[in-house]
Amino acid sequence: MTHSLHREGDLEKLERDFCVFIYPARGFNNVGSGPKVSKLFEIFYGNDASNCSSTSLRENLYSKVTPEEMLEAIKKDADSARAYATFNSREKVKNLLIQMKKADLGISIMVSGMIDKVREITAEAGLDPHTINLSLGVHGRTDLLPPPDIRQFTTMCGHAVVSPHLVRQAIRKVKTGRRSLWDASVELAKPCACGIFNPHRSAEQLRDLAPIYTVSRW
Repeated sequence: MTHSLHREGDLEKLERDFCVFIYPARGFNNVGSGPKVSKLFEIFYGNDASNCSSTSLRENLYSKVTPEEMLEAIKKDADSARAYATFNSREKVKNLLIQMKKADLGISIMVSGMIDKVREITAEAGLDPHTINLSLGVHGRTDLLPPPDIRQFTTMCGHAVVSPHLVRQAIRKVKTGRRSLWDASVELAKPCACGIFNPHRSAEQLRDLAPIYTVSRW
C-alpha cells in the first residue's frame, strides 16, 4: 500500500479520496484465496468504486477489461490474486468495510487516505486497525519533480506511470473544449495498472485548473 501514501493536493479533495487493498498474506493464507478475493472484489464493485483493478490482469476499470473479466482472472489466479480500488466518498468506504467485516473471510484489508478520516471510518465500522503506515514526505532532488498542480494528478498513480506531459495535455484539451472533464480524467486513469488513479477527483482538479491554465499550443 505504500505507493498510495504520497498523494498530494488540497485537503478538501484528499478527504474524499480513499484507496482500499485486498491483500492475502503470502505464505500464510494466499494459497486458494482466489474465491475469497473475488467475493471481496464484488463488494468493491457493489459500492461504486471510482476505479479498481486486479493484479491478475494489471488493467483498470478504464483500460481494456470489464469487471467480469477481472473477476474471472481472480478466480483463475487462486493463489496470488490481489485487488485494489479507489473511492470518492467516506460513506462508500464505511459501507464496504462493514460488508467485508460481516463476510469475515480472513483476508487483510488496507485503507489509505487522510489518517483522521480513516480512523473515523474504521471506528464507525467497528474496526480497530492494528498497523498504520505514514508517509514521511518526498526527499532528494525534489527540484526535478513537476510542480504541485501537476503532482496532484501524477501522485494518484503510485507507480508514476501517469506522465506530467499527459496531465498537461489533458488540461489543454479541457481548456480548448476538445474533452469533457470526465473524458479527460478517464484518459489519465488508463495507464494506472494498479487502478488507484481516482478519475472523480481528477475531474474536480481539471475543473479548477482549466480556467487559470495558459494554453501556448493546441
